[in-house]
Amino acid sequence: MNIKNRTAMVLSLAILITISSIIAPNKVQATENTAVNSTTAAAPALTGIKKLKTSNINVVILGDSIAVNQGASDPSTTGWESILFTSLTSMYSHNILWYNKGSSGTLVDYCLQRADEIAENTDAVFICVGRNDRNYYTPDQFCLKYIQLIQLIKNKAPNADIFCIVEPPMVSSDESLFKAIRSQISLASKSYGANLLDVWSAFPTNQTDLAAVLSDGLHPKDKGYKLMSNYIYKQLITKINEVK
Repeated sequence: MNIKNRTAMVLSLAILITISSIIAPNKVQATENTAVNSTTAAAPALTGIKKLKTSNINVVILGDSIAVNQGASDPSTTGWESILFTSLTSMYSHNILWYNKGSSGTLVDYCLQRADEIAENTDAVFICVGRNDRNYYTPDQFCLKYIQLIQLIKNKAPNADIFCIVEPPMVSSDESLFKAIRSQISLASKSYGANLLDVWSAFPTNQTDLAAVLSDGLHPKDKGYKLMSNYIYKQLITKINEVK
């Protein structure tokens, strides 16, 4: 092979490598999206929260303003977390040690940061985020981050049950952005071995009735958090008492 032909071959290889490096990220994302859309895992058997029947448990909450009960008259007594605590501890006579790592106005990225703090002995994790993300991420972008969050939690606390909360609807003539986020939460939870808690479905669909349980058109008031807590409680005790 003469020098001219060898030089041409080297240049061709360099061009191919450059093109591959540009295309690869898009191919990876397409592959990930295909995997999410085509995989549906069976609902996981609970291991962590079922311990409440015989012992105290450790529970972490990750999320935004609804995770921290914004809109409740007294978050320490009338927020969903407090009402759920009272209902579950009354039913099973053991204590729940809550670690609420939520913060108002945050996105799934904040949950990823705080999830890194989760202790290995955590028994259950509630993810309550997505309402704010609709204004910053496409549904696919959000879904990839949400999946990353589920996987991080599994790595930090392998025996923890993960519960993915779809937050309540808001008073709005167009909820299409959040409906897309809701679909992605459902998809991610079913595909990656988490448990879906579709709190959205427990709230009124009529805008007037919905406004009556929200404090500002977005955050639940006491009545709304009671609806949220009652829905989660019923879902949890069904799973906890399930014999498998």
